[in-house]
Amino acid sequence: MQEHDSTEVLTPADARLGFWSPQPVDRSRTEARLDRFPAAVATTLVGQIGALANIRSSSGCALVLCTDAPWLEVRLDRLRHHQGVPQAIALETECVDGTILTSVSEDLRERDGEVAIRLATGCERGGGMQRVWCWLPTISTVAIAGVAVPAGARCQVPELPEPRWLALGDSLTQGFCVASPTQTWVHRCARVWRMPTWNLGIGGLQIETDVFTWALAQRAWPLVTIALGSNHAWRDQDVASVAARTRSLADHVCAGAHGHIAWLLPPWKPYEDGKGPGDFAGIPLDQAAGQRMQNVRAYMREVLAEYASRIQIIDDIGARDHRLYPDGLHPLALGSAQYATQVQAALGGRIL
Repeated sequence: MQEHDSTEVLTPADARLGFWSPQPVDRSRTEARLDRFPAAVATTLVGQIGALANIRSSSGCALVLCTDAPWLEVRLDRLRHHQGVPQAIALETECVDGTILTSVSEDLRERDGEVAIRLATGCERGGGMQRVWCWLPTISTVAIAGVAVPAGARCQVPELPEPRWLALGDSLTQGFCVASPTQTWVHRCARVWRMPTWNLGIGGLQIETDVFTWALAQRAWPLVTIALGSNHAWRDQDVASVAARTRSLADHVCAGAHGHIAWLLPPWKPYEDGKGPGDFAGIPLDQAAGQRMQNVRAYMREVLAEYASRIQIIDDIGARDHRLYPDGLHPLALGSAQYATQVQAALGGRIL
């Protein structure tokens, strides 16, 4: 579609605009949503307010083009924010020499509704066609109206890789407190390992087997990581349920023909050492919560020891510097980078 002489807009109906998303994208609408979960998952999470809101984010989802356009203008619609932390979109251009050029937007928290963001790709008109990924915000929800390119820029249907890593988790996996989607620990590891990934992190989620059964049934995944358990530390009854829920999910994952399976136990939180803010969204981050968190880890270790031949247990590897956790729970980009390094050290040799 030609908007005017200097710009061409690829709408959701245009096959040259690719989508990286766990759920199929409806191209018949004027705006596209990149969903990670089937609609039925919302029913499973009724009553879990935080988790119910976070399944609608597009963390780990991207628009994909193969182009020589020197810039792209990403046209967002219905941009809505659910947390006060900075949010951005980011472009990654895969160059022919194997390097990746990254361009990150301004903080989108200052804008909402219909938003157009223009970012440089590093491509040259008439040069080689490059695959460009536009990664969507990790927390804020958004629809896609289209992508504009300079008129005359070449665009072709992009080739999309097969996903090879299934990352199940809560807010740490989703990418809370990390502004750029390329700075989450999952994305950092995916790029190092060259493993296309489905990020199924849901902020606020407890261990819920039924939330992930559809994804585990999709294929035999070369790598499955599970980073759940932290949200069982808020109430005594949640602690009491963690062992049974851990066993349920472990049984289900082990029943599949998956490759390497790793469970990342809940990482250290500042409140365990009496540091950081006193609450998160009204939930006390106090000594009692710290003791519950330690109990959660102990129960999970005991259960997962029964699966040692099938599941690698990665114990608490969170950065122990309270300054990296502004809200008391979630690390900033630097903390996420340190976490990614620890995950790579624990997993790298087993999956490469």
